[in-house]
This record gives sequence, C-alpha cells and structure tokens, in this order.
Amino acid sequence: MYQKGFHIVRKWSFGLRSEPRHQVWGGRIASERSVAVVPVLNEAQDIRSVIESIFATGRVGRVLVVDDGSTDGTLEILEVVASEYPGLDVEVRRTERGFGTAVLFGFRECLRRYEFDRLVQMDGDLSHDPSAIPGMLDMPADLVIGSRYVRGGRIVNWPLPRRVISMMANGLARRFLGLPVRDVTSGYRVYSRRLVQTIVDQANCGGYEMLVEAVWLANQHGLTLQETPIRFLERRNGRSKLATHEEAAKFVRFVLRKSIESLT
Repeated sequence: MYQKGFHIVRKWSFGLRSEPRHQVWGGRIASERSVAVVPVLNEAQDIRSVIESIFATGRVGRVLVVDDGSTDGTLEILEVVASEYPGLDVEVRRTERGFGTAVLFGFRECLRRYEFDRLVQMDGDLSHDPSAIPGMLDMPADLVIGSRYVRGGRIVNWPLPRRVISMMANGLARRFLGLPVRDVTSGYRVYSRRLVQTIVDQANCGGYEMLVEAVWLANQHGLTLQETPIRFLERRNGRSKLATHEEAAKFVRFVLRKSIESLT
C-alpha cells in the first residue's frame, strides 16, 4: 500500500509540492533554473540510475517523472528515490497513455508548478546519457536537439532495418516540412520556457509524432534550433514501447497533413 504522500484523483501523485523549497537549482545560483521531464512505463531496472544521473549533473533542480501506470515495480522504486531527492516529483496517469500525451502532460505540470527557464526532455531507460545535459543547457537555442545524425552522433545496438526506417522518416520530415535539423525524431532535447508554452498551447499530437510537431512549431514561430551530437544506446533492459506500424502511420499522416496545409 502506498504511503500517505499518495493521493488519487484522476491520477496518482507523490512528491508534489506546490511551492519549490529550493533556493539553489542544481548546485548553481537561481539564475539558471532548469527542470526535466521523463516519461516512463515499466522502467524499474533503469529509472533509479536515470534520476540519480540527472541530479548528479548539478544542472537540474527539479525532475518530473510522468508514469503511465507501470506494473513492474517502477512506482515503488520512484517512491524510495523521491524520499532521497527532494527535487523529484512523480505523476502517475491512470486514465490515459501515450508518449506524446505524457510529454505534454509533463510540460503543462512544469509550467504550473515551477519557475524555470529551460526544460530537459529525455527517456527513462538510459538510452539518453544524462552526462550530455550540461552541454545541451549551455547552448542558447530555444530548442536544442541531441542528434544521432550530425557529425559525432552515434547509434549503438540498432539493427540495420531500424536505422534505415529512422533515417527515412527524418528525411521525409525535412523534405516535406522544411525543417532545418537532421534528427527531428530524437527524444533527447532542451526547450526554452517560451517554446514549452507554445507547444502546450498549440500541439495536437498524442503519439511519437509529437516530437516532429514540436520541431515544426519552433520553426513556424521563428525560434532558434540547434543540434548537438549524442550517443544513443538502445535500451539494455525491457522492451521498446514503440508500436512501429501504428506510430509510423501517425508520423506519415502528420507530415502529409502539415505539408498539404502549407500549400493552401
């Protein structure tokens, strides 16, 4: 049974504090205020390491984990970790699932709860190396993308068919939407607060295509975009959450819809 810190409305929540208790964010004076959103589902084997590594960078003051109803012990681990790290908040969604909606939910909650300037988005399975966070935060763009496809970027342990599909999807988005980045589907990013607000106000996608929509919105609003090389490591534990055919169809529909809209 969960402890007193849990309550149930339409979602479960623990670690929630309406007013931040900290005066210093991530070991730095409050002039740098950065938060992180980590969407998870059944990440019991990796989530502790992810959270500890994020805080170890000394650059992130608050981490919001959005859990879509894990059943593998992830929540029990998060409860323990939250007792050790006052900057960790966790929301458990019971009535809705999906990567895009989880990220958007996290964005809305961060805007509601925290005063922040930059927001880090990353996965909870160690595919994204938290040690890259400081370098990404040092880049001044409204959207900084941890890119697998710029010089110096790498993908480890992906089979060739998956690499080809990913590169084709990125090429399709760049070609039809005119996006000025090479990796529009990377889930490792840093957003400015104004871009987070724009995405919350205008995004409509609930799946993985939300990643493309965020880049498209940034470009449409004339915001700055930069890429930095990352080493993407295919998850070592558990199974990928990506439903390939369904998500691919959503991706193609989004790209074609926006491409057609731009012609009218």
